[in-house]
Amino acid sequence: MNPTRPAAAPRTRPRLAVRLLALTLSTVAGLGLAELVVGAARGWAFPYLNLYVADDDYGVRLEADASTHVRSREGRITAIRTNALGFRGPDWAPAVSDAPVPGRVLLLGDSQAFGYNVAEDDGMAAHLAAALGPGAEVLDAATPTWGPPEYLRALAELGPVYRPEVVVVVMNLANDWLEANIPNRRRSTAKDGWVAYRRPDEPAPEPNALRTFFLGRSHLVYAVRALIAGASDAPPTDAVTARRLLDNLTTIARPDGAYRSRLGRYATAARERCEALGCRVVIAVLPLDVMVDPREWAKYGDTPTDLSPLAQLGPALVADAHAAGVSAVDLTPALVAASPGAFLPDDYHLAPAGHAAVAAAVASVLAPAPAPAADQIRSLRGASVERLAHPTADLASSAR
Repeated sequence: MNPTRPAAAPRTRPRLAVRLLALTLSTVAGLGLAELVVGAARGWAFPYLNLYVADDDYGVRLEADASTHVRSREGRITAIRTNALGFRGPDWAPAVSDAPVPGRVLLLGDSQAFGYNVAEDDGMAAHLAAALGPGAEVLDAATPTWGPPEYLRALAELGPVYRPEVVVVVMNLANDWLEANIPNRRRSTAKDGWVAYRRPDEPAPEPNALRTFFLGRSHLVYAVRALIAGASDAPPTDAVTARRLLDNLTTIARPDGAYRSRLGRYATAARERCEALGCRVVIAVLPLDVMVDPREWAKYGDTPTDLSPLAQLGPALVADAHAAGVSAVDLTPALVAASPGAFLPDDYHLAPAGHAAVAAAVASVLAPAPAPAADQIRSLRGASVERLAHPTADLASSAR
């Protein structure tokens, strides 16, 4: 008689493993589907630029060879791409010699010159290249959050490599007068692709690719975080920038030594750096939207305020630039002529029409003076002959 074999124990581990695997796969599939749904609902765009990386010298730069989409408050979607250097647009070819590259322009500035919330072909760089005509090439080195210290640093870094013939520096009244003495590395850093306020006592966060992927690229994660934080895309409740400038007017309007403007020394420094490179500098002064057209107040839902005290800032910088031998243009008249429609309807950045107006104004500064007509030349020659025949006539008239 054979003894009875004990019953085999149930195989719980394989069944549990299968269930866990199925649960994991279903969770991943569910999250993936949710990501697709949320991303599609948002047009695969984020409300803010999410390509920032921390930089010890500049505070932040933009990720190289990257792309994203940004959605405005009213839902317009803009594609953003960066080149191998992290600047907007296609790659740049280094200069083949130490001589300036004919027709090459280096554009420096912040989010306005960058073309925030407008298509690449509608931005300042594209319009300026078109306005300057065949053979012109505009390298858009403008980067959001940068200020005057970063413009000079970028000129020193990029100028010797790419040898522009002209350097255009767009000084933005909204930010640059407040940031003149504060390098961006003390103001801004990057976290998970987003720009973040830099606390002086905190080091820049260490980059983490996995964290950046989820917290900086996932539409689902962003939607959940925005829901928890109570964030929305509602229009701003007031014109914060204009009021901040008025509150700080005493400081930002104060002369800087021999300069009328606190930005005057940057015009001189840019000229000095360009002298070594053989390039020419143009300073373009960009006013606030509400300074250009009072109707711009409506998009903020704010009560119009007298901003005439701010009108002194731009002309003071233009005067300093001219005194330093630097070409400069106040963009206010050009933008007034392009209004309404020079600025976006849902924030303070330039609209395509505004970028075109700025480009035309800068191009007019760069255009060579027209040759005098033949009749003008004959008239001038005749006047010269008359002066030679009667040299005392000018002395008598000047004495009156």
